[in-house]
Amino acid sequence: MNDKLIELPDYGRLIVVTDLHGDLDDYNHYLSLWDESDPDFHIVFTGDLIHGLDEETDGSVQILDDAMVKSKEYSNFHTLLGNHEWAHITNQEIYKNYQPLLLGFKNIISFNKGLIEPHLTNYIKFFKTMPYFVKTANGLFISHSGPSDKVRSIEAFNKIFEGDYSSPILYDFLWNRYSSITDYTKADVTRFLEIVGSKAMVVGHCPVESYHLYGNQIIMSSSFQTKVKTYLDIDLSMEINDVKDVQKELKFIIE
Repeated sequence: MNDKLIELPDYGRLIVVTDLHGDLDDYNHYLSLWDESDPDFHIVFTGDLIHGLDEETDGSVQILDDAMVKSKEYSNFHTLLGNHEWAHITNQEIYKNYQPLLLGFKNIISFNKGLIEPHLTNYIKFFKTMPYFVKTANGLFISHSGPSDKVRSIEAFNKIFEGDYSSPILYDFLWNRYSSITDYTKADVTRFLEIVGSKAMVVGHCPVESYHLYGNQIIMSSSFQTKVKTYLDIDLSMEINDVKDVQKELKFIIE
């Protein structure tokens, strides 16, 4: 059994939410749209739950504490690995606005918990349980970012599940940006979807205003650095022929 690839059936309902970066209010709002008591109603957060820009308002700890509980209690609650969680697993410092985020996360834990350990270790253990991808029976593929232009066959894709967190293919699926011609192209998206047998792809990672279509991929902003917060709410039994079918199921929160 591959615990890094979630495969959802052709029935039920799915909400997809991208990068929250410590926004507890948004996290709670998206949870209010989900019915945890219905096992066929899934919610997926595509990674980067953590690391707000303002330590004073960063709700990363509260989000993680709740997500850890829900991940154990509900089979229909899913949190994918993002590059910010990956950075803690690999202990590679990352920066926003010249601020070291791993160090800042320790400060937030200390502020909320009084002590950094054992909390930091427990959070990293949780990060290591996070799947990488969601694939639905009706043709949707969901990841934090990507795809990797290194994936030229299903065998190459499956190697990601055999390696560790130093995999260059995994790195691409966490860090690649559509706006960089050195990362991946629309043709790479098309080829990847054909390889995995999907019709459209939904990712976060790149800050966009609401959402952006890139070939058969939707880059979506559900919380971070957007005025129009966008999420996906889709019937898993609906037919998907291409990205336009998925686009029709986007929902918007205008503040």
